[in-house]
Amino acid sequence: MQPASPHAPVVAPVVAPGSVLLHIGVHKTGTTAIQAALANARPVLGSYGVQYPGTHQAHRAVASSAMNRRLGWRPGGAPDPEKGAWNDFVRDAHGFSGVTVCSSEFFAESDDDTARAIIEAIGVNRVHVVITLRNLGKILPSAWQQLLKSGYEVDYASWLDNAFNAQEPQLHAKSRNFWVRHRHDTVVRRWAELVGPERVTVVVVDDSDRTGIYSAFEELLNIAPGELAKFRDESNNRSMTVPEAEFLRALNIAVGGGKGWKPYSHKQHDGLIKAMTDGRSAPAGEPRLETPQWALDRAAALAHEYVEVIRTLGVNVIGNLDVLESRLTGPEHIDYTKIDRLPIDAAVASILGAMSTRSGGHGKKSGFLARARRKLSAR
Repeated sequence: MQPASPHAPVVAPVVAPGSVLLHIGVHKTGTTAIQAALANARPVLGSYGVQYPGTHQAHRAVASSAMNRRLGWRPGGAPDPEKGAWNDFVRDAHGFSGVTVCSSEFFAESDDDTARAIIEAIGVNRVHVVITLRNLGKILPSAWQQLLKSGYEVDYASWLDNAFNAQEPQLHAKSRNFWVRHRHDTVVRRWAELVGPERVTVVVVDDSDRTGIYSAFEELLNIAPGELAKFRDESNNRSMTVPEAEFLRALNIAVGGGKGWKPYSHKQHDGLIKAMTDGRSAPAGEPRLETPQWALDRAAALAHEYVEVIRTLGVNVIGNLDVLESRLTGPEHIDYTKIDRLPIDAAVASILGAMSTRSGGHGKKSGFLARARRKLSAR
């Protein structure tokens, strides 16, 4: 495939039998969507000579073991690495005659030495690295909302200012980690230099094509067109609205941030958020998070630099690299800190979510909560 011309016909390289398709992310590029589809499709993948090992949706435990570090958003919230998980995965992959798929966006955080050790364990002639990339301006609000879910207390405008303008030591640890993940040129170069450009495929995730990521993996795995898309997760999985996000941020401040959540069950915290976003349909007039124009311009300028580097690396590309550097438009200024009201149905949904985790999902309490949710959705 010739990446120099983004408009050339795409012919995806089919991953050879006996290989490992290592999908390393990056974060916020449709990783959850493709992981859910692959996990749901486990019963039929074998007929295509493909396996997606394990029982979980993603291979975070495998990545944690391979990278020998705890992986997660919350302070102290992630388990210690399972010492043998990575070796077990590699042994299983080497014993399988078809293609083994391993997917975790945390692999993209690997430094040079860690990435080299991962490739050496699999074998450079057995691996094909897949990197999903998305327009950086689209990633910004999703990344900040994920930080909120980990207990982050800083508002969106302040985080953007820190991420784009701060220098060490003023650069927040969360901002620093964002750039580890989203210096897309650095990530692609690292893995291309380790395995060779012919063994790396960049998949451009275009928000205007909701099935594109499934089609790309179908091509790579030589799976019938439309097969993975049939197994996609149809759950809501929407972003928080501005009032929802500011509610969660105020709650984080009230309990003392990520560390403040420790006296509470993480299930309570997660249940509250998921119920608020999945348990209600936000009306059309409820404000959605927007990114100020200055940040979108900075993102587009950086993305242009990334794309120019990626074009020179000789890696395979599925999709149009121009999508990654397109300039988005937004308001000149934002200030969501003045939002001080949460819609009643959002508040009720979040409380029901927290109550649900307390009940353990069993017995009369669980039935009561299910009925309450139905009544809320019918309002």
